[in-house]
Amino acid sequence: MRKYRIVIVGTGRIAAVHARSVHRSPWLELAGFVDALAPGSLPSDWGLPCFPTLGEAAGAVVPDAIVIASPTDTHVSYLAMAVDLGLPALCEKPVARDRRSIEAAIDLVGRSGLPVILGFHRRFDPMRREVRNRIAAGGIGKIEHILQLSRDISLPDRTVTAHQGGIVADMVVHDLDELLWLVGRQPDRVHARLDRNVDAGLAGIGDHDTASLQLEWDDGPVGHISATRRAVHGFEQRLEVFGAAGRLVCDDPRVSCVRQDSADGTLLDRRDTGFQERYRDAYQAEVDHLADILRCGGEPVCSLGDGLRAFDLVERVVESAR
Repeated sequence: MRKYRIVIVGTGRIAAVHARSVHRSPWLELAGFVDALAPGSLPSDWGLPCFPTLGEAAGAVVPDAIVIASPTDTHVSYLAMAVDLGLPALCEKPVARDRRSIEAAIDLVGRSGLPVILGFHRRFDPMRREVRNRIAAGGIGKIEHILQLSRDISLPDRTVTAHQGGIVADMVVHDLDELLWLVGRQPDRVHARLDRNVDAGLAGIGDHDTASLQLEWDDGPVGHISATRRAVHGFEQRLEVFGAAGRLVCDDPRVSCVRQDSADGTLLDRRDTGFQERYRDAYQAEVDHLADILRCGGEPVCSLGDGLRAFDLVERVVESAR
């Protein structure tokens, strides 16, 4: 059985997630890494080479595709290199931080005909996909309300958040993309409030730690998003879709499904510790989708165009909160 060789661009936290997913795929082989600056320990952890440029990696290990997990400001340039080398790609979100660059990437990739998957991981999560499939099948009738709770355990280091574009562009964008995916079109009105309930010092970098959003469609539904970067009870990503004929609820799995009841109350196991644990299956599905395209062809289920639509909604939210 042939294995397709994958090079991962980037050596940070999300690159490590993708490396594990590639390793678990029966169709893929992790061939190396690219990092132009400070590769850290990830390549040596895997016993694989790390190259300063994608061109050098392509010449040395001859990959069949790449995963772009580098800093956002490098995504478009690596997409251009992938096109020059004729390499399909899985690219982390966002495509870029400005609309013009995203449009340029869409045009470049579109003219090349190469498949590029955008990594909005919730679209690949088996439970989230089940919710969408049941909506499409008419299981709850006309959608009237969507509620999303998005809560990280703790604030990232401020040196990290300073380069992420703010809570809406970095964190809430996943909720916004999910809404667009479920409803299928942009909302007609957006109301947003951003706060600093955890760290007032975020004002120094123009960021926030709490977001409250209401999004409205003229013919329904109404969407509510509550997001925070601190939740002492654990990582939480809850979705509820309410319709005329019922509701769909997607709760987070716990480490164990065993529940202990006694005279003292009920004991449940803890929640997942973060997005890598909660969305392990989703990240695996992203890589498996890349493998399927390499093997059988087909179109990406999440494209750069989806990234542009999410970017536009992020801009509307930020403007509303001003």
